[in-house]
Amino acid sequence: MLKHLIVATALAALPGGAIAQQTSGEVGGFPPEDIEMVVRTGEGGAPDVSATEFTLALGGYYRFNFTCPDAKDDETGFHFESEGLMTNAHIRVVSVGDMEIYMQGLGFRALECDEPGTVKFSFHPMRAGSYDFIVRDHSEPPQVVNGVFVVE
Repeated sequence: MLKHLIVATALAALPGGAIAQQTSGEVGGFPPEDIEMVVRTGEGGAPDVSATEFTLALGGYYRFNFTCPDAKDDETGFHFESEGLMTNAHIRVVSVGDMEIYMQGLGFRALECDEPGTVKFSFHPMRAGSYDFIVRDHSEPPQVVNGVFVVE
């Protein structure tokens, strides 16, 4: 029988604005730890992704920032998808600009940017494992970059 584990974790801000590391198996508290993915237009329009691997703590609290500074329209934008992470995480807040959507566990399938900007979502990874992601452009066939979220 599973026992309920109640963890009151406060992440103390460190000097210089750094945030304490997430601890696997503990529910992370406010504020979420920011993780960044910047997607630029590479050679031939292919996505050039700033990172292809992210290591996360089980239960940690994160804010994923998907930034597309080069997107101009439907033909030059980028698409991000990680079905495995989305179905194994507790989604909290999705934001675009100053607009926030409080999900409280509801899910979504993908993020897409067709103009410059950042889409953010905060979440708690709820199952350990490796979860693939893709970032693709809008060409036919699409040019794809693969990566992975590793939840330990």
